[in-house]
Amino acid sequence: MSDDGPVVHGAEAGPDSGQTPPGVPRHRLTMPHFRQLAHGGGGRDAVAALRTAQRSRRLVLLRALVETVDRDVPPDAPWPSAQTAWDLLAEAEAADRAAVEAVLLHPPVGSWLARVLRGLRADAASAPEPEVWQDAAQMHALAAAAALAAGIPFRARVPVLGAGVLFPSLGWAVLPSAAPPPAEPVVEAFRDDHGAGVRCHTGTVRLPDDLGGDAPGWWAMRRLRATHAGVSSAPVLEDLDPWRHYLRRMPVERLGEDEVTRWRELYRAAWRHVAAQHRVDPGGVADCLLALTPLPDRSPADLFSGSAPESYGGFLMSRPSSALDLAAALVHEAQHIKLSALLDLVTLLRGGLEETHYAPWRADPRPLRGILQGVYAFLGVASFWQALREGTGLSDAERAQADFEFALRRGQVEEGLRTLWSEASLTELGEHCLRAMEHTLTALLKEPVPAAAGQAAEEARDDHRTVFRLSQLSCDPDRVRAWADAFEGGRPPPHRYPEARSLTGPSAPEVRTRLMRIRFGDPERFARLREDPPTLAGASVPDYAWAAGDRAAALAGYRRLVAEDPADPVAWAGLGLSLPEGRARDALLHRPELVAALHRELLRRGLDQDPETVAAWAATLSDGVTARG
Repeated sequence: MSDDGPVVHGAEAGPDSGQTPPGVPRHRLTMPHFRQLAHGGGGRDAVAALRTAQRSRRLVLLRALVETVDRDVPPDAPWPSAQTAWDLLAEAEAADRAAVEAVLLHPPVGSWLARVLRGLRADAASAPEPEVWQDAAQMHALAAAAALAAGIPFRARVPVLGAGVLFPSLGWAVLPSAAPPPAEPVVEAFRDDHGAGVRCHTGTVRLPDDLGGDAPGWWAMRRLRATHAGVSSAPVLEDLDPWRHYLRRMPVERLGEDEVTRWRELYRAAWRHVAAQHRVDPGGVADCLLALTPLPDRSPADLFSGSAPESYGGFLMSRPSSALDLAAALVHEAQHIKLSALLDLVTLLRGGLEETHYAPWRADPRPLRGILQGVYAFLGVASFWQALREGTGLSDAERAQADFEFALRRGQVEEGLRTLWSEASLTELGEHCLRAMEHTLTALLKEPVPAAAGQAAEEARDDHRTVFRLSQLSCDPDRVRAWADAFEGGRPPPHRYPEARSLTGPSAPEVRTRLMRIRFGDPERFARLREDPPTLAGASVPDYAWAAGDRAAALAGYRRLVAEDPADPVAWAGLGLSLPEGRARDALLHRPELVAALHRELLRRGLDQDPETVAAWAATLSDGVTARG
């Protein structure tokens, strides 16, 4: 491949083409754009290339839906043909392509399309459920939204959802008085010389000239707007679209003004951090973030964010406790969005769908494709934290948090990359991408961090790995009994460790890492939480003692917790972390599933041995296989 030549081609589509015949122009991703993205960056030009390809992908799927519906729809369906929606979409696009693109690329549109297509194809031997056809009819509201955005005159029959009509990316029209009876599952949307509206048997809702603002009977989509250092970001704050969550359908739940204000203030403060750094191009980040779906708060220290390839530009998030946390989450989700869009254009690895691999940022086994996503996302996050460390204006607590997060994330990326190199079947472009990411990581690994942050990050990774092994791996019961026989008989351990097998049990929370994050970033808050441990879901008194550096109190507490519940993976891992250096600690951190299983077998036999004695004995294996294994 030449330096400036195309990497991949993809068909270009549009509603005026009817479908995607061979011979139409195809997308081109140049090597410079691929390199930007592969190194963990990607500016506005590179993201624009991804966005254009996503537009075509969205239209190809929409065309497939049109053809499927018109071929198979029940004859008594109350909606017009799907082709009429496609024709209106084409008319709108001819008038204002950019406005229609914004409607098509609204993230919930992708979730809706994917879900409806899956529903229509779920069982070829039987007809789809009636609800699937009702959801498919939303294509008429999509076309009407495009016509409204383009400002063209039109009339269209659109489906009713509950007590209103959703126009994707624009807003929600609340029907007058009450929802239509079952005899009227559709109403008329229109624009004429007198304006736009929605007409039903109970009256007409007049839509405002400016669809971006609320009006009687009209809930507009609201935005989070921020500008700093000449870079602006304005994602939709999505609380209306039933398909805004990529895992499940959600009701229309209008956020209160106070909550919207909190989100807007937090977003402006977070965007200053994103736009002020240079390691992850803020323009590219801004252009990736199209819609944020707020989720209920989970706990004082448990920020959740997530995105899905089918809903390009969309991400879910619980409200963070600080602007720094939100800024890092924005970079994290932008990275996922970029890589997902890139993977629609290029193949980086073959297969990789089996959920059997350890990921140092997840509590459950992951496929190699998921590890690739995590490596890419956290490489961007590590770069973001390093950029903050290079800047000025951070408080002492913010700088301590940045040191810890940077050390933690770069270590996770390093471990994830090792897994990809050793386990993944990479294409030529995949190898190129991993080498580029490795180049970025190598520079980050050379950056010094304070000893306290480095040690805390290393222990956080040990903690995560240990909890994972305890909750997700198991040893052969016969081999465990053989080890118990040797222990009970006063003999050395058997000559080889039992093979650890995947258990895929319930995941355990990362309570200690969450506490360390709070201790570094907000010491006063950590002190308040420690006074009332149940405030942080899943955290125990020993967890707080460990995070505070009181390892003696933590050790005593974890001994008690293991005695109370010998199957508690978090307590076992805490016990290992709290022990001084030595054989017992080594065995508990690197063969915890064996030590815990052996201890439980001994208890079953009536031998109440303390866990450290069992761990130290297990670590005496000396046939050439080390305790680290």
